Order: sequence, then structure tokens, then C-alpha cells
Amino acid sequence: MKYSLLSLTVLALCLISCGEDDAPQNNNNTAEYFPLSANSSWSYNNESENQNSQDNMFVVGTQQEQGVQYTNLNTQEAVPGGFMVGLLTQNLVRKDSGKLIINGSFGGVPVEGFPDISIPLNNVTLFDPNAQDETQLNSITGSFEETIMEFPINIEYSSTTTQEQVLSSYTTDIQTYTDVIQSKIVLNLEISTQIQLGGTTLTLPILSSQDVLVVENYYAANIGLIFSKETVDYTLEDLSGIPGLEIPIQEQNRVVSTATLTSFEIGN
Repeated sequence: MKYSLLSLTVLALCLISCGEDDAPQNNNNTAEYFPLSANSSWSYNNESENQNSQDNMFVVGTQQEQGVQYTNLNTQEAVPGGFMVGLLTQNLVRKDSGKLIINGSFGGVPVEGFPDISIPLNNVTLFDPNAQDETQLNSITGSFEETIMEFPINIEYSSTTTQEQVLSSYTTDIQTYTDVIQSKIVLNLEISTQIQLGGTTLTLPILSSQDVLVVENYYAANIGLIFSKETVDYTLEDLSGIPGLEIPIQEQNRVVSTATLTSFEIGN
């Protein structure tokens, strides 16, 4: 059946407090925090400093990969405006003992000019309602090289997913929800280059080790993703001492974007 979040205001009358309230840890949590049944759909309002947009995500169907059944998600929009909706719809997802698992790849930092990054997501857990608070669910590390302005650029990355906490309630700009879990994705990058100086090879930092992307996600029981906050934050090193090297991105940047659920429909 179809729900309008504005029609669910009866919940707000019972839950006066705004924001988030801690709930006791439950290691036998059987709630469905992301239903993937056929004919399910979710609509989001995306807000950032630069632009606003909408995403309408829906279940397409299922497919088999190496003997495992996954769910395909898609959007009515050609290109999703929200980071998390893009991550979910550009990969395959499945449920396993309450966990939400994703299979595919992670495209990196959503900043124009930033080096392209493709991090493999081999059955990575996005949340686990039965994990203890602040449990690290996954850690993926690696490195690769590319060339910018004829300079060799080395990029080291670390991506982690953490189960943050179970909340008795959480309030967005639109609605108060009960039984909510919070999880977080963090992408840490370190970028350097090498130059020749008098026959000596020097390694110079371009970006010191920083958490350049942090994505905080909230999922409500029997609904799915209700709110996502994406923070891009980094500061490059002073590159003025490297003649000829120009990195095609801002030297310093901080952008906060959000996606808020506005309506949903969960299929039978």
C-alpha cells in the first residue's frame, strides 16, 4: 500500500522529542530495515549547497550472480541526484540474516575533477542490526596510479563501513520514525606524486591522509533508507613548489548534501 509521510503524523504525536534517541542493544533484532519486495519504491528530496533534486527509486527485479540471488534497484531519473541512491541503484543488493549487502563497485568522491576511483565491493555489508554499536563491518584498502600533467600520481584509499547504533526514534525534516538503525561509510584518501631533483626521486604529498567522504545513513524498520547525509571535506597541500603541476580540483572544499525520504510504497 502507498504511504504519504505527511499522513503518518500520528507517530509524531507519540514521539515528541526531536532528533535521535538511543535504544537498548538488541542482538536478536528481526526487523526488516530495507524491504526488497517486488513493487516497492521510495522517493527522496536531495538538498545541497549547489542544487536540489529528486530521486524515485524502485525495485526492478532479481538476478543470479554466482549462484546468489540479488535485487536490482533503479531510478526513474537517468542519473540519481543522491549519493546513496546512486550507490544502491548502480550495484546489486541482497539481504542476509538482517544485513544489507551490496555487490559491485564504489565510485569514489563525487567532486568534479577528483581522480576516478573504482573500489570493488564484493558482498560488502552496509548495515547489520545485530552488530554491537560502533562495530566496523568492512574495511577495504588499496592503491592505484594515474598520470596528471605528466606527473605520476599515487592514490591510496581505505573504505570502511560501521554499524553505529540502534535508535528508538529518529526525526527528519518531514517525519518521526520509530525503530531506526544508523550506519556510516567513510572513504579515506592519501595522494602523492614523485619528482626528480638533481638525480634524486622525491615523494611529495598532494593530499595528506584525510576522510574526504563520510556518508551517514538511517534506516527505519519496514521502510528502508529514510535519511542520508553526505559530507565531502578535504584540503590539498600547498603545491606551489611543484612547477608545472596543476590539480584540476579546488584546493579546499566542504560540501554537505542530504537525501530525505518523502514517500514510499512497500510491495506485498
